[in-house]
Amino acid sequence: MAPLFLFFVDKDESQRCAPFIKKLDKYYPSFADGVYINPPDLKKKYAGANIKFFAYDFEDLIMFDLDAVNEIEPLIAASMDSTTRMTKDSWIVIYKFLKAVFTDQDNIDLTEIHKLIPVPSVQKEKFQLLKSSDKPPELNKEYGFDYVVENDIAYCQVTKPYTDLPYTAVIRDFSEQGFEPLFTALYVSSSWGVCNLDHAFLVKLWKYLNMEGELDLENRLAAEILKCQNGKPEPELYRLDIMGVKEQLSNKHKRRDFSTVDDSKFIKIN
Repeated sequence: MAPLFLFFVDKDESQRCAPFIKKLDKYYPSFADGVYINPPDLKKKYAGANIKFFAYDFEDLIMFDLDAVNEIEPLIAASMDSTTRMTKDSWIVIYKFLKAVFTDQDNIDLTEIHKLIPVPSVQKEKFQLLKSSDKPPELNKEYGFDYVVENDIAYCQVTKPYTDLPYTAVIRDFSEQGFEPLFTALYVSSSWGVCNLDHAFLVKLWKYLNMEGELDLENRLAAEILKCQNGKPEPELYRLDIMGVKEQLSNKHKRRDFSTVDDSKFIKIN
C-alpha cells in the first residue's frame, strides 16, 4: 500500500482535518485512520514502519518520529515502503510539500515529491482502517436512546437500525440547555436523516422526553446552521458509545498539555 498519506481522524478532530484532506486531495489520495489514534495504539500499529508524522504546533507544521506521539498528536503521516531508503533530505521534501499544500502556496514545484511518491493512476476511495482481529459487530435492528449526565454534561446515545456504531451527542451546560440540542446535533452526521424513519424516531423521542412545543426540525436546523455560520461551535457528535466518548475526551484532555514537550524531537522549518 505504501507510499501513502494517512490522516488520523476522530470525531473531535474531524472538522479540523477536513480542510487539510480537501487540500491534499488535489495532489494525492489519502486515507483516514479512526481506530489507531491514541499513543499506545499508534506505537503498536506503526512500530518499525518507514513513517514520519506531521502536526501543527502554534500554527507551525512540524515533523516528528513515532516516539514523540505521546507529546503531540499527529494530524497526518507519510508512510513509505520498508524497502525505500529515506534520508533526512527525502523526508524534508515531503515536509515542504505538505507545508506548501496546507498553506495554499501557488505554483508548487512537484518534481521532487513526484519522484518520491508517484501519482497513482487510479484515485482510491477513502476508507477507515479497522482492526483485522475485530469480529463484525452484531447490528441492532431498532432505534434506541440512552443517556448519562455527569458534571452537568449529558452524553446522549442514539442507536439506529442496521448501523454498526451509535451516535452520541455531548451536551454541555445540560441544566440550562436540556435535551433540545440533541435533535439537531444528530444531523452533523451525513448518515443521519437519510430516511424518513430517522425523523419519525425523533418525533417519538421528543414526546417521550416531554419536550415543550412542537419539533419543527426544518426551522430548528436552519436556525442552528445560521448560528454556526455566525461563530457558534458545531455540535459535538461522535460515532461511539457513551463509554467510548468519555474515554476519548479524557485522553484528548491529557494530550493537549504540551508543557513538557521536548522541542528537540521535532523538525520545524520557517
